[in-house]
Amino acid sequence: MKALIRLAWEALFLREDPYAEMRDSSNAVLRGLGIVVLIAVAVALVGLVGTALEWATTPDLREMQETVWQGLQKMEWYQDLEGIPEIRQQFDWGWQIFPRLFGAPNVGTAALRIVLLPLRLALTWGLYGLVAYLFARLLGGQGNLGQTLGCTALAAAPQLLNLASFFPYIIVGGVVGTWTLLCRYVALKTCHRLRWGRALAATLLPYVLLAVFVSLFSCLIGAAASLIIGGGTSR
Repeated sequence: MKALIRLAWEALFLREDPYAEMRDSSNAVLRGLGIVVLIAVAVALVGLVGTALEWATTPDLREMQETVWQGLQKMEWYQDLEGIPEIRQQFDWGWQIFPRLFGAPNVGTAALRIVLLPLRLALTWGLYGLVAYLFARLLGGQGNLGQTLGCTALAAAPQLLNLASFFPYIIVGGVVGTWTLLCRYVALKTCHRLRWGRALAATLLPYVLLAVFVSLFSCLIGAAASLIIGGGTSR
């Protein structure tokens, strides 16, 4: 485990040595999987602690709900709505949804991430590694699939920045995604011994392919919705 932590930490700073070590490893895929799961579980556990601290320091939402409701009742325009029997029910329903949409701490959701985050990162790692391997080989890369998966697993290292979520109300933001992209570039360049231009292309082409698939899927959904709506109105 110490070796995996060391590799992830060194890979975070875009050094080629850990990627080369992973490329030359005899069990690169297993080590890569271990790194991805280890990082994901650590981030999820720290996030759970941070969410619990944030929840403990957040005012009681039920008290806030009653305070807001009492304030609404005192407004002049409320008199026009008072006759609607569902107004309180709609208010309570909205109060259950909007706080979560705007980042209200949810300990249950944070605990569930201990299972879901490793699964999500492992799936993302596997899909990206496979597609990036195909593009890298087309561009003259020399690495095999196992080496590619091992090296791209180190690109999960920027997820360590999310450990800052231990401190309540701190959000890392998009820096993780940008840093991950840079790590993937170093991973493919080192693993396949590509020149920088081809390494950059191999890094970005999976994103382009994903964008194309999303666009096509959106078009298909839109076309299907138009057919359904059009068929319904024609009747």
